[in-house]
Amino acid sequence: MTDEQDLQNLLNEINAIDEADIKKPAIPFEIYIYEAERLYTRASEDLPKLTALNMPANLIDNLRMRTNALRKAQLNWVELNNDKKKANADWKAAKPELLKLHKELIQSFQFAFRNNEVAMQKLSKIKKGRSMDDMLMDLCSLSVLGKDNSKLLETINFDLSLLDRAAETSERMAKVKANKNGRLYFQDDMLVIRNKAYTLLKECVDEVRKYGQFAFADQPNIAQAYASKYRREKKREYLKKCKLNKSVTKNEPSTP
Repeated sequence: MTDEQDLQNLLNEINAIDEADIKKPAIPFEIYIYEAERLYTRASEDLPKLTALNMPANLIDNLRMRTNALRKAQLNWVELNNDKKKANADWKAAKPELLKLHKELIQSFQFAFRNNEVAMQKLSKIKKGRSMDDMLMDLCSLSVLGKDNSKLLETINFDLSLLDRAAETSERMAKVKANKNGRLYFQDDMLVIRNKAYTLLKECVDEVRKYGQFAFADQPNIAQAYASKYRREKKREYLKKCKLNKSVTKNEPSTP
């Protein structure tokens, strides 16, 4: 069964978790998933000893399915984030072209239409807006205004192909901006699902670890396989740092 299938099969259980009950991981998701996979492998090998303690028979299967579901939910969330970043990058890369073309058209039209009151009034209305949405509409409006007054533009040797370019840029950039905003304000259901999938998996992980640590209480080397290696190493680093800081403080000369 694929990760996607496991996620879909558990979706009702995942969605049933109240948002107030969502747990927050103390370690990165990728590491937590990796540790859950290792736990499944270890517990599968030790299954006879664990079931001898009346551990529920379906706990190991649940551990596997929930790990797969969280892996897929995490991947979905990462991909969504990447899509958001790409949409923002596309807009940022294309924005200077829009601003440059908008400025060029405005300056050229002001000069070409300087003696035409009607054309100047229309141009003045187009120029009123200052937002990026206004500028996108401006390019379309400037394209139409320019084509309606092409003879005036020809007198200053204006490149009339820029009028078609303005219309095309307006349409293309509107799509880029819509994609950017759509990603930006996307209801992050995937984030909620990811967090709930973690909460569901944590129930299993915690329970399997309790059984394992009890079953192998007299075998520390095995028992530690039922605890987080990441947190163990972080604790070791912290204690080492504290010891080092204490040593430095102790060796510092006292002030008279």
